[in-house]
Amino acid sequence: MKRLHWMVLTLVVLMAAACAGSKPAEEMPAADRFPPDRFLTAEATGATEGEAKRAAMAELAAIFESQVYARTVQQATSWIGEGLPEQFDRQVEQTVRIHTDVQLEGARIGRVEPDDAAGGFRALAVLDRRQAVGRWQRELAETHMAIDGQVEALAGVKGRLSRLAALNRITALMVRQAAIESRLSVLGRPVTPGLDDRSDIIVQRERMARDVSLYVQLDGNPAPPFTRRLNALLSGDGYTLTPYRDEAAGLITGTIRVQPLDLGNPDVRFIRAMADVQLVDMDTDVQIATFDESVRKGHVNEGEAARRAVEGVAEQVAHQLVRTLSTLGLAQK
Repeated sequence: MKRLHWMVLTLVVLMAAACAGSKPAEEMPAADRFPPDRFLTAEATGATEGEAKRAAMAELAAIFESQVYARTVQQATSWIGEGLPEQFDRQVEQTVRIHTDVQLEGARIGRVEPDDAAGGFRALAVLDRRQAVGRWQRELAETHMAIDGQVEALAGVKGRLSRLAALNRITALMVRQAAIESRLSVLGRPVTPGLDDRSDIIVQRERMARDVSLYVQLDGNPAPPFTRRLNALLSGDGYTLTPYRDEAAGLITGTIRVQPLDLGNPDVRFIRAMADVQLVDMDTDVQIATFDESVRKGHVNEGEAARRAVEGVAEQVAHQLVRTLSTLGLAQK
């Protein structure tokens, strides 16, 4: 019994010594708690704890996004062959910025402490590489599946505008794929490039975007001044308009009308201009988009009020068209 007693006592002493020799996790140095092979980190200072935390999180996001952006641009531009216009480079860059502006889900503050040297506080933001890698690997697999589905469906897409829109969606997914691969690479998990080369998608998209032109045909008494203003705005934004309906890929059609308004002011004439406009794929008669806009203008002269209202609604329709056309991927000259 004495021997058993001493064995138990010795075990208790050893356990106590082991516990006394190890620091609690919260007391361990940051270098030990957040090793660089496991965590991406960034440190920043602030006058208050809250400012220091926000600055550290912003610094971590900036470091991460700048590296991801650089890698993604390099990958995306490798798809672009020599001779393609500078505008295409800018379109790709804009798409890259959208997909690299990512919220660092899972990032957190690992430590906040007083900054004795400068005053205020110093905070450390950390991102667990393993957790982020798992999340983005799943997102990458979903993106691969989406690209495969879009490419397979492309064979059945008819019409130049509709096909251009489909090619643009695939290109955006390709950029998204490159961005996710860049995120994984920055975190130390580079992805082996796939065997399938889809550079032909980029070539098709650029060729079609360059050859697509638009034809404007609108009805209504104020249609001529509206059409002139719309043509000027779209041409000024770099889109190709043709006077020949049979060579156009897209038709801008609809009805423009004006309506006098009695707002109880005998000294001012008010006119409302209304536009009901559609963008149609000429090859398939499929309606791509529709816009219903109206503008009210007043002037002492009824004719001047009408002119201002018509030009105003033309500007609104042009703005909506430009947004839609850029989504479709039409090239600007």
